[in-house]
Amino acid sequence: FNIDQIIKNMNYCLEDGNMTSIALHQYFSKEKNYQPFFVIPFSSQRKYSAVSFNEFGTVYLGASQFIFENLDSKIEKRIKTYTSQGFRVLCIGYTPITINDNTLIKDLKCIGILILSDVIRQDAKTTLDYFKRQDVDIKIISGDDPVTVSAIARRCHLLNYEHYIDVSSLSDEQIKEAIEKYTIFGRVSPKQKQLMVNTLQENNHTVAMTGDGVNDVLALKAADCSIAMASGSDAAKSASHIVLLKNNFNAMPHIVNEGRRVINNITASASMYLIKTIFSVVLSIGMILFGHGYPFKPIQLTVISACCVGIPTFFLTYEPNFKRVSGDFLKTVFKNAFPFAFMIAICSTIIVNGGRVLGLEKEMLSTICVLLTSWCYYNGLRHIYSPLSHYRIFVIYIMQIVLYISLIVGHQFLGLGNIDYIGAITLMFLVTFSKVIYLLNFELFDYTYLFLQRKRNKHK
Repeated sequence: FNIDQIIKNMNYCLEDGNMTSIALHQYFSKEKNYQPFFVIPFSSQRKYSAVSFNEFGTVYLGASQFIFENLDSKIEKRIKTYTSQGFRVLCIGYTPITINDNTLIKDLKCIGILILSDVIRQDAKTTLDYFKRQDVDIKIISGDDPVTVSAIARRCHLLNYEHYIDVSSLSDEQIKEAIEKYTIFGRVSPKQKQLMVNTLQENNHTVAMTGDGVNDVLALKAADCSIAMASGSDAAKSASHIVLLKNNFNAMPHIVNEGRRVINNITASASMYLIKTIFSVVLSIGMILFGHGYPFKPIQLTVISACCVGIPTFFLTYEPNFKRVSGDFLKTVFKNAFPFAFMIAICSTIIVNGGRVLGLEKEMLSTICVLLTSWCYYNGLRHIYSPLSHYRIFVIYIMQIVLYISLIVGHQFLGLGNIDYIGAITLMFLVTFSKVIYLLNFELFDYTYLFLQRKRNKHK
């Protein structure tokens, strides 16, 4: 048998777009010496392709365990040697019988084997090491022999590369049990890939799926984040959230960092803006209950919002924040904003009611509230944007200086008054014990959140 000629004729008939087919076309090219009669294209379910030629017979190309019932022990041993070294092995099966349907002929004769080697990118180890440091659990789901995949994973220094399994004979329940135990899964069908992604999601994992073929589409659609390569099939690219234009996975750490930067910046900014909303609502209710007027003038809140929230958050977003994202977004935002907002509301209520009892002037009380509110805001900036870098410290202190200069220069325009001895003592007292109030608010938030969670779970 002329193997080169057989493969060239099969390449002429087969239009598969997977990487194996591309490699065969590049190495053998294609030609037409035999007249094709019937073609069985490659399928992830079948794991083989076949072409039936007039006056020649039928040639099958695929994994040995899927096209041969009884394979010669010498050939089988040779195949295992290659697979253990990380090579992909395709067997060529021949029968003189001509077929006209998708029938797999028994008693095929093995007339040759093809050895394919996957090219490992130089940055593969670096990328895997990055995700290892980020506590990302990497699982390889492949249609190839798991022994071959494990050998390749070993060369990439993948953690737990020796934990592999062939899932071709496993039931859905067995796959669900195996998904947490093993790292490498071989001979996986498209449906099984989707099942694995869904199972991981049911186990409270956030799943990112990478793939380039049509057989990956179901899993890509099911994943929380799907990533395809530009050289992959159009179906895979259409089903994915991200397409790597240069087919290079070393961009993945940059993608993760960019996502973290956006989420962390939005979380921090939203927390700062939510402080004003919460304390305004709570303070308004408190003033209505106690029968007093609102302690702040609109122009005062405008200056505080500009110098404590708007301008500093604008500049602070310029410094990348690649801190790992954890927890629920809304919970994190409210947990950041709630203690400082309640601290402002409680302290302002104490100032207004205590000042009225002591007969202090309204302008003085308003000044104390403004100073205390700005002090709470800057504490919020330090907490929400921690850990503090030199740039962040610089921005926060510069804006603090700008605010105090604005209060001094525009005290008449802002409706601020002088603070006497009692007012100064009151302000110092609240500043000193504000930490206690903050901690109490923090505990109150946690208790309220847990109470609502239990109530919601009980309702379900």
